[in-house]
Amino acid sequence: MDIGIISVRYAKALLQFALENKEEQTVYGEMQTLGETFRAVPALQQALINPTYTEEQKTGWLLTAASGDAKATLSLRRFVSLVVKNGRADMMLFISASYLTLYRKKKHLTEARLTFARQVNAALVERIRKMLEEKIHAKVEMSVSEDKELLGGFVLEYDTYRLDASVRTQLNELRRNWVQ
Repeated sequence: MDIGIISVRYAKALLQFALENKEEQTVYGEMQTLGETFRAVPALQQALINPTYTEEQKTGWLLTAASGDAKATLSLRRFVSLVVKNGRADMMLFISASYLTLYRKKKHLTEARLTFARQVNAALVERIRKMLEEKIHAKVEMSVSEDKELLGGFVLEYDTYRLDASVRTQLNELRRNWVQ
């Protein structure tokens, strides 16, 4: 069976279970943390594939990767036990990504990235976030980063859209037009 189909099925089950337990928001945070941990520690995926490790070890690693020192939600603890017992621990990266997508869709959330050439104040970021929310009629989760190579301006990315108002892009456009 296809990894995408399997991960979405498991993610749907987790979302439904978390909704029933009224833990969906906390599980959302745990799934975000789990995804970040997979990206930061690639050895985790290799350990989950390795058949020499026990189900208990894999379960412990996944719960720690998702919740750190805090106790994981009941929904996540039971879900991870089920996934590991079914031999699908190696799919948790995909399941977590699918859960995040399903949760955002259910809660009408949009993820956006805003990149500036230098640090800006929180009021400007908040103003851009509110303008975007009004435009797309959804709540926006905004992550902000800095990239000095932009030289000035900003880049806003959400859904399949990208608004590049950076000085670097404007200079490249002038250079392209000059050569023609």
